Amino acid sequence: MENGRKCPSCGGTMIFEPGWDSLLCQSCGYKEIIPELVSKIPVQEMDFLSAQNTASHDWGMEAKVVQCRHCGAQTIQNKLQLSGLCPFCGSTTVETADPEKDIMAPNGIIPFKITEKRAFYIFKEWIKDRSLAPGKLAANADLKKFYGIYVPLFTFDVLTVNRYTGKYNTAEGVRFKSGKYQFQVDDFPVVASRQLSSDRLLQSVVKDYWTKEARPYTPDALAGFPCEHYSIGLKEAWNSSGEELYKYLKRETENHESKGTYLDAEIATDYFDLKYKYLIVPVWLNSFEYDNRLYTVVINGQTGKINGQWPKSFGTFLLKAVDLLL
Repeated sequence: MENGRKCPSCGGTMIFEPGWDSLLCQSCGYKEIIPELVSKIPVQEMDFLSAQNTASHDWGMEAKVVQCRHCGAQTIQNKLQLSGLCPFCGSTTVETADPEKDIMAPNGIIPFKITEKRAFYIFKEWIKDRSLAPGKLAANADLKKFYGIYVPLFTFDVLTVNRYTGKYNTAEGVRFKSGKYQFQVDDFPVVASRQLSSDRLLQSVVKDYWTKEARPYTPDALAGFPCEHYSIGLKEAWNSSGEELYKYLKRETENHESKGTYLDAEIATDYFDLKYKYLIVPVWLNSFEYDNRLYTVVINGQTGKINGQWPKSFGTFLLKAVDLLL
């Protein structure tokens, strides 16, 4: 994403340099630290109920929404930037979407730590370890360019009061137990991208961030990188968290109350003081072809965690099974 920053040394274009929390001039190599990224200022939690009134719409630039006509993905760009490739499918059929009344800006960002070169290495090592993948996949996969993009992530903080009932296993046998357990949920993540949340493997990567390392949003960290516009809104994100949040609270209740034994609990939860953070988080995206089929992988741009799709080979499975038997 072009943010308009020019090099004070030569006037060249400056882009964000992953891993260094700085801007780098593409012409002369001049570097400039981004103060927001090296500060210790935490990202502010926002009140959920008043979100429509308190959410910022200031991206630090004149923003526009660009939509891919092939896959439907929407990204946020500077109005001065020419639309290019879609980072999700590589299509060039991108165009400015209908103007948005309110393009809610993030209040926090996790900058890229993993470089594109490192992303290629992570992919090569990962694809070699796919046990059911064709034997020559790593060598023959037509790997395209990795696209770095920031994707939207909502995190929720909420105080919960959990009323539980269940079976309690003891040395004397099964006992029934009921009670109440108070637990503070901190930074529960919900992916706000339909492009990634529809695939369980891809979603698992986007949820796995060290959110305590998020810093206040700055457009400088977007220099050279697009940012996906959230396709799952704040209220929808919270409402969609029910099943996973229930499982999470059930585990926490069992771990707290069972004292080392297993409590098969059913819980009913009341929620208080719901707050949220709207973060944009870094991923490297790649689609590769194998036998004329397209597969997508995602790498967490902060931690290097990778997951995605790959071709399976029954023949490879049989060969490895024979090797184990010999």
